Amino acid sequence: MAQRARASAKIDRVESYWNTIRGNRLVPSRCEIDPRGLDGVLGHAFILERITGGLARFRIAGSHLSDLTGLELRQMPISALFLPGSRDILSEALTAVFDEPAQVRMTISSPGSFGRDALTGELTLLPLRSDLGDVDRVLGGIVLDGRIGRTPRRMEILSQSRKSLTGYAGPMHGGDVASPEQPVIPRTLTTKVKPDAPTKVARGHLTLVVSND
Repeated sequence: MAQRARASAKIDRVESYWNTIRGNRLVPSRCEIDPRGLDGVLGHAFILERITGGLARFRIAGSHLSDLTGLELRQMPISALFLPGSRDILSEALTAVFDEPAQVRMTISSPGSFGRDALTGELTLLPLRSDLGDVDRVLGGIVLDGRIGRTPRRMEILSQSRKSLTGYAGPMHGGDVASPEQPVIPRTLTTKVKPDAPTKVARGHLTLVVSND
């Protein structure tokens, strides 16, 4: 329980920073992200770029992800970090983040095996605008607490909580300022992935892997 609480606290900090820069707008811009605002959790943060549909690749990845995978993640699709049974769930969630847009928070795990302890943790996906104004970037945070052991570690999705931002703070385009006539009523959807159901379907240093493309 203590490990889960630590994971939740780190994910809370990523989400709090996103909400701070967002203010009363629907979605903040990628260019507003300042690594100094993520001090203490920067190693757990990442930025994704949409490829198409529910596919997205890493533009920036914190050191926790590098530790979990033992890989250079720049330009790699995030789906490569997940077990096959969770990839469709991830794709559908990313589609919602980009298209609604929506916030998504997931409970995740990495199963144990020889030389590997079972790990549990959380992941958040938060929409961002590109320089062109499209919602095709994601600020994410991931925490898998425990001894990593042999890499690469692959993850599976146990459950997710989704908050639609449609109508949350004004229109998709233009000034994105909340309308006084429009109540702030976010919708939250929580789903669980049953372990027995077939489904088709991260050290906290401040090191970043950066793409300058």
